Amino acid sequence: MNDTIKQTLQLDQILETVANLTHSQLATDQLRQSAVLTDFGEVQAQLILTHEAHQLLAEDVQFTFFDLDQLTVVKTKLAQGRLLNTAQLQTILAVLTSWSRIKTVLELRAQTAPHLADLAGDVTPLTGLKRRLEQTLDRHGIRDTATPKLAQLRQTKRKQTTKVQAAVAQFIQKHPAQLQSRQVIQRDQHYGVQLKATYKHQFPGTVIGQSATGSTVYFEPGNVAQSGRELATTIAAEEAEIYQIIATLTGDVDEHLGDLQAQVQAFSQLDQIFAKGRYGLETKAIMPALNQQQVVTIKDGRHPLLGTKAVPLNVSLDQTQSLMITGANSGGKTVVLKTIALFSLMIKVGLEVPAAPGTDLAVFDQILIDIGDQQNLANQLSTFSGEMTTLVGITTDLRPNALVLMDEIGSGTDPEEGAALGIAIIDDLIQRGAKLIVTTHYSEIKQYAVRKPAFVTGAMAFNRETLRPEYRLLLNQVGESEAMWLAARLGLAPRIVAAARARLEK
Repeated sequence: MNDTIKQTLQLDQILETVANLTHSQLATDQLRQSAVLTDFGEVQAQLILTHEAHQLLAEDVQFTFFDLDQLTVVKTKLAQGRLLNTAQLQTILAVLTSWSRIKTVLELRAQTAPHLADLAGDVTPLTGLKRRLEQTLDRHGIRDTATPKLAQLRQTKRKQTTKVQAAVAQFIQKHPAQLQSRQVIQRDQHYGVQLKATYKHQFPGTVIGQSATGSTVYFEPGNVAQSGRELATTIAAEEAEIYQIIATLTGDVDEHLGDLQAQVQAFSQLDQIFAKGRYGLETKAIMPALNQQQVVTIKDGRHPLLGTKAVPLNVSLDQTQSLMITGANSGGKTVVLKTIALFSLMIKVGLEVPAAPGTDLAVFDQILIDIGDQQNLANQLSTFSGEMTTLVGITTDLRPNALVLMDEIGSGTDPEEGAALGIAIIDDLIQRGAKLIVTTHYSEIKQYAVRKPAFVTGAMAFNRETLRPEYRLLLNQVGESEAMWLAARLGLAPRIVAAARARLEK
């Protein structure tokens, strides 16, 4: 499936809308590049997952998806052989916790969403890594109880800190006049006071810093020094123990990196599935029945980009039937063509379609299109040459079980030659087993379709009172171009209209 077809049928716009419903750049980028599936079983499986997500969201089941982009730096650091920091380990724990919660919710809702529950169940849960991270980390960082040694060091640190702070408080109480402030200060793991600079030689102790003006020095009193050195030793031992803990956890994460990346990918996959489910919920879409017999039945189908302006489309083609659409310009023929093609394409990327129950869509191996102005100024191709180039490609590349859409086939050249070429191409494609949706103004092609059992004809409704198209497809009818009638209604002289009709009757 090339990008031109996605753009022409506007699938790229729909995928962009759905991608904006995801929660990470990883999921967004992957959804934008959704593979167009051709295998019937894969299409059905993806559509079932989307439908189950739609059902859960309709029941107001809440899911919290983690921003997977935060893990990018984790993978980079591990690849470089560097240690993770506490915040990065907390990020990994958050991912594992979020996955565990989603998996639990899906298990509880397995009756509604059995395939989603199975999808989550197939992913290695990494419960051991999660447990070790939980035992080691809390929201503040490394837990006191991460190891017995750390617990002992932190208990000692608390006692020593209290002792040091008490000694500093005692100094403050004895010498308030010599201080700029009664606040206890800390510099480089040393506790002290803000002493007026003129008194810095009056007391035993150590200057550990000074203010920008030099009028104040940060001073560690002598009665604090010994306790301060003991505290600094304990803090250094604590930092060494934390380093060992982080090194161990980094190695643990690195050992399970493959399973962690698989879990991240599964997280992204679920995020994409629920984005598709959310889109289905918002557009009032349904999961159509699927078939492998080229049956196309659409009930009250609405082009998803037209919103409330969409006129419901109803069409039913059995496995032997193609559709020839006729009628006035601007009557909506191309919209019908694109809606059928878009629905056929949406299911192949796992999207439900905005239609009514009873809609039944074939899974085609190929979707080929000839839609729009084929003029190519860069290559000096006329409209007809451009169209013929496209049609040559279609006839050359055609495989079994193809849906082919052709808008105004044979236009841009002599009507008789254009019609003859159009009929020959249509006939060739039909004989090769393709399902066709074709629009035309040419009477010869209309007459061909009426005589051909392989075609159902359809006309676009036109209101002769308001001079406006109604954008409704009427099956088993042949539409007129309305050119003569419309010219007369708009005031063209009757003699001119009569002369034109006479030429048609010759």
